[in-house]
Amino acid sequence: MTNHYIRTYFLKNLISLLIPMLIPLIVLGALSIFLIQQYVLQDIIDRNTDLLTQTKENIELIFYELDSLNSYIISSTNQFDNLQQLMDKPSLTHQDYTDLVTLKNFIDAPKEAREYIHSIYIYVKNDSGKYLSTTTTGLVELRNTLDFNWYHSFVTHLGYEETWAESRTIKRITNNQMDTPLNIITMYRTIPKNNGVLVLNIKADYLQQQLASLSTTVGRNLVIVDNKNNIIFNEQNYELGNRIIQRLTSNPNAFFDMTIDGKPYVISKMESSKYDWTFLSINPKTSLYQVPKKLLKLVLFLSAICIIGSVIYAFWITRKATVHMRKILAIFQSAEQGGVLPDISIPVNDVYSLITHKVLLNFTEQNTLKRKLAEKKYKEQTLELAALQSQLNPHFLFNTLETLNWRAISLTGKPNELNDMIDNLATILRYSLDDESSMVPIMEEIKYTKHYIDILKARHQNQFHVLWEYDDDIMPFKVKKLTIQPLIENAIEHGKHKKLLCHIKIKLTVQADSMILAVIDNGKGMERSQLQLVRERLQQNEQYSHIGLSNTHKRLLVAFGDHGGLTILSKKGWGTVVKMKIPLKI
Repeated sequence: MTNHYIRTYFLKNLISLLIPMLIPLIVLGALSIFLIQQYVLQDIIDRNTDLLTQTKENIELIFYELDSLNSYIISSTNQFDNLQQLMDKPSLTHQDYTDLVTLKNFIDAPKEAREYIHSIYIYVKNDSGKYLSTTTTGLVELRNTLDFNWYHSFVTHLGYEETWAESRTIKRITNNQMDTPLNIITMYRTIPKNNGVLVLNIKADYLQQQLASLSTTVGRNLVIVDNKNNIIFNEQNYELGNRIIQRLTSNPNAFFDMTIDGKPYVISKMESSKYDWTFLSINPKTSLYQVPKKLLKLVLFLSAICIIGSVIYAFWITRKATVHMRKILAIFQSAEQGGVLPDISIPVNDVYSLITHKVLLNFTEQNTLKRKLAEKKYKEQTLELAALQSQLNPHFLFNTLETLNWRAISLTGKPNELNDMIDNLATILRYSLDDESSMVPIMEEIKYTKHYIDILKARHQNQFHVLWEYDDDIMPFKVKKLTIQPLIENAIEHGKHKKLLCHIKIKLTVQADSMILAVIDNGKGMERSQLQLVRERLQQNEQYSHIGLSNTHKRLLVAFGDHGGLTILSKKGWGTVVKMKIPLKI
């Protein structure tokens, strides 16, 4: 049984220590994880938005050259009219070469100034299929060049679009041998008046290098798509089918997650109103959340360390307390079994040794108290036994009273005064036989005292009058059973010798944390010497003619100690007052 209590004590203390430790740790850990995730998500959105903004601005700046060239062409209509004529001539004059050089210098200037420009073509409709290029010294015929697919794109879009772009590859010859094709992005702008086109070829590799410097995410792929979902630029050259491009461009959100080929990606999207393009930043989720995952693992690791440390500390504290508790319980068991107690002069160096010292001191001091309590209990039991013995087998008496009650009704044919007396006597007897508690609420004692008074009135033929005086503040108090009845009987005995009607007043008042119960009569009273003799006999617990007062005084002393007992006041010719003091807490 003791081990069970020790285990219960250990578990309860361990839990009471762990809960205040773990709840803040868990709350702070969860809050940290939540804040990190929210911060990281917002940071990812901001960084991808900035990246796309810079990319869009850089791309638009690059293709601004095309707008500049187009503006020059529009403002130099005569020169480009001459270019169309030059392309149709089978041979050129010196002046023709001079005009051609002027035009070529115009398109060579931005090409030389801009590293990212691979070449610039100007084509106006002519029967010879010629165009002006920055890659040669003069006019080039389509049939004599490796790069001619731009012309097919021009023919296809002529009459439908003013500007468009596409990703192409250009075949190259180095040292009379075919070299690796060059990836370029070609921007077209038509010249409606001359049925021509201005072609700007941008180095895709250069663009990739510039965009790579803007990103810190491993595996990021920047894709530029036109309004027909044609890929203009694909940074990592990932295979993206039309279906995937359609899903990417049709999503209304600027930031969203998508699974591509079974792998999770985080997509950022931005529209370019100038060219009607869509800029897409496709980031692998594993790379994007690599740092947040490390932070999350670090937070979880630190939280786990704190939790483990808290558990170990709580376990150590609880185990230490349990060891001390075992020692204290061992002292209790030894005291209960009459064994030898430890030396009371043990050193006091912590709260548990202080408790042990106090326990031993209390055990030593309580040896005398135990004897006193035993004596008190013995006296109380003796009084209760005497009361029971004086009732001449009350159960038999109670059953006899019930028989008399019914016999009286049968003789008269209806309830009568005798039945009332028997009912009151049976009620009081039943009240006295109730062994659940010797202490009863004061209101219950008053209730049964009134039954007792009804019996006395019948016996004495209403030769006395009883007045009750009390307030509701007496309700919390408890008294010993049958405490008031002997005092009332004593008052009647004093008052019945007078020729006048005997008046008895029962007054209950509350003073501080005690209740004062006084029974006052207008009987013959006592001389001072007689009163002194009664008080001495009460103090010495001697039996005398007033047995009811003597027994009540003893019962009060046993129940309440020095705070109990009776106080008697009396004056010859005036009457007698008997008081008792009942504390609220016993």
